[in-house]
Amino acid sequence: MPGFDGRLGEATFLTDAVFAPAGAGKPSIDPVRKPVKVRIHLPAHYDPARRYPVLYLLHGGAADVQQWSEPGDGDIAHTLEGTAFDGIVVMPEGGKAGWYSDWPGHTDGNFAPQWETFHIRQLLPWIDANFATRAERSGRAVAGASMGGLGALKYAAAHRGLFSSVGVFSGGTDIRPAAAQRTVNDSLWFYGAAFSWTGLLDGTYRVTGSTAHRMETVFGPASGWAAFNPVQVAATEASYKAYDGRLALYAGTGESDIHEWNEALHAPLTDRGVTHRYCTGPGGHEMRLWQQDLRNFLDYIHGSGTRSCPNGWAPPAS
Repeated sequence: MPGFDGRLGEATFLTDAVFAPAGAGKPSIDPVRKPVKVRIHLPAHYDPARRYPVLYLLHGGAADVQQWSEPGDGDIAHTLEGTAFDGIVVMPEGGKAGWYSDWPGHTDGNFAPQWETFHIRQLLPWIDANFATRAERSGRAVAGASMGGLGALKYAAAHRGLFSSVGVFSGGTDIRPAAAQRTVNDSLWFYGAAFSWTGLLDGTYRVTGSTAHRMETVFGPASGWAAFNPVQVAATEASYKAYDGRLALYAGTGESDIHEWNEALHAPLTDRGVTHRYCTGPGGHEMRLWQQDLRNFLDYIHGSGTRSCPNGWAPPAS
């Protein structure tokens, strides 16, 4: 794992999850498997004899493995300064339009990514095997921005035994509204299964067809969405109770659809008695706000005593 600043490194994986042959025809790409990268940030004075908490930090749509770590973007090294978090941050590639899903369908080129399999079944055990982690539920958190926020909520709902905390920064919370489906539809036309620079200029990475077809390609039939779609999960008896007191949502009022969808998640969480932080106020869909959201989330779950929202925001009036 080559180092960037002595604490930030990059690992490259070759896995059957990215990509797998799918569809009736022969895959258009050879080899089907493509190298995929993960960035890892270690705490100051990292000591292999200690055990550290791990944050899995997911990037947004149209972005890549570099989003949270690059100076001028997420700049994780500086964003963490002064927070209560003394742990490891894992920032995996998730595809420009991967949607943190094991695709039930496939690209026009007869292959498909299995991002959840890569992150949960392959990457997570590898991190625990190779770094000094607290390899238990209480030692893991998952968070993300935009598409990555949806991914964090999806993974939290599906893997309650793996994660103890969830942070969502301008995240998608419901894939049913028409505006949400337009976003997914457009992403599969522009990017399809591309990640980083892989596949960006190859049309066979795309998914052509109707919006309904593209939604099913990534998420499967609508009849199965309730199992992972956050707003629907939140309304169930189990809801997100496994994350009571350790779940935080952040959304700016300037991002109208996303703000509305976060309001729609906040309501059933409140109804089901799930203690959570929800911060909202003026602002849009931008990294400078997400950096402050992340700092606030880490202080919230690591018990520094921080009670106020970031960005000059506040909880909504009850």
